Amino acid sequence: MTDGRRESLARRVDISCVQAHHSLADVTELARLAREHDFVSAHVLPQWLGTLAGMLAGSRTLAGAPVGFPSGGATTRTKLAEAGELLEAGAGELDVVIAVGRLRSGDSEYVRRELAQVVALVDGAVPLRAIIEVGHLDDREIGEATRAAVDAGVPWVKTGTGWSGVPTTEHHVRLIAEAARGRAGIKAAGGIRDVATIRAMEALGVARFGMNARAAIAAVAAYDERAEVAR
Repeated sequence: MTDGRRESLARRVDISCVQAHHSLADVTELARLAREHDFVSAHVLPQWLGTLAGMLAGSRTLAGAPVGFPSGGATTRTKLAEAGELLEAGAGELDVVIAVGRLRSGDSEYVRRELAQVVALVDGAVPLRAIIEVGHLDDREIGEATRAAVDAGVPWVKTGTGWSGVPTTEHHVRLIAEAARGRAGIKAAGGIRDVATIRAMEALGVARFGMNARAAIAAVAAYDERAEVAR
């Protein structure tokens, strides 16, 4: 809340440009939109994080980046090195992709151990989320992935990278919420575009959303307008 008014949905939404082809011009535009619309954070690929952090200096928007993106298939040592470098570059939050292939092979303990090491490295310095990539998992695996992340001490579980080709659904969120049992926050990302979906996911416990900039700007405007009318 600010000045007695309900804070904008923008403070629960982050925008990103994390495609291989995104250039300095794209990062510059992302930073401009993030500052203009007061989004809680903006995310870029690791090579651009220092640049983005400088562009967002003095604003309320955090600069974020992913670890082990997009496959989660890097070695644990590589993920730890990347997370450390990103913290040094000014990361305000980090999203780490779990070892999806290991999880699907029945080795949830590998996932838990790896995430626990990342948690220890970050040591609460910035918000940390585990991306479990629901589009590649069945219902049982979603529960296993969530429990591995929570047991490792990761404070947030994120549904996906947005790269799997499978949109995040209310069903996915419900499975995560049931497995997390209130022990971790939930971030939903991947194919979320409308206010109805956002509200339904909020009712299931989602506190953060990841969206592309165009969809985010439209959704925030519609959401905030409805909230104002309802007051």
